[in-house]
Amino acid sequence: MKHTILSGSSRKNSTTLLVAKAIRRVLHESGETEIELVDFEDYDIPFFNQDIDVNHLSAFQQRLMHSMSAADSIILVTPEYNWFPSAEIVHLVHRMADTEYSSMWDNKVFSFVGVSTGRGGRMPTVQMGYVVDKIINVMNFDSVTNPKSFEVQFAKKVLDAEGNSLGNHEFDQGLRSFVDYHNKLSKRWLKNS
Repeated sequence: MKHTILSGSSRKNSTTLLVAKAIRRVLHESGETEIELVDFEDYDIPFFNQDIDVNHLSAFQQRLMHSMSAADSIILVTPEYNWFPSAEIVHLVHRMADTEYSSMWDNKVFSFVGVSTGRGGRMPTVQMGYVVDKIINVMNFDSVTNPKSFEVQFAKKVLDAEGNSLGNHEFDQGLRSFVDYHNKLSKRWLKNS
């Protein structure tokens, strides 16, 4: 099974990236080997008043499209900014949830992680789940969203800069539970589709 993890913050060495690294680590520990982490540090998807051509994508856009298209499962990791997902994740949906990019959204299992350095993370997971459900519905894709999201609070107190655990048992158990459920759902979905 191929997994793509999107680290939806364009900040260099973001807290979102360390959470994405932790998810990659736990996926690997669970036996998964085909995992690509797409860091949004080089994010350059243009606004609506600028052209974007599926045949002439930037290096970041190509990597994003190819990684999502090749994946069986996609985990969207986003920081919470004022109760919303990152602008980069929202803008990804605005620009690339379209028929010419359908391979990025069809035949996938999507899971959602919200990240906060304090208390937070819930609203972005709810909003992204709703939006991706709408994409699947409107575009008539054969995909599914994971009802079990993961909210990371006080991220820098539970993970180091490489996504390794700092020993918080409750957090580690929650992360493992999320990844295990994501894998179980993905395997069942792919087996039956």
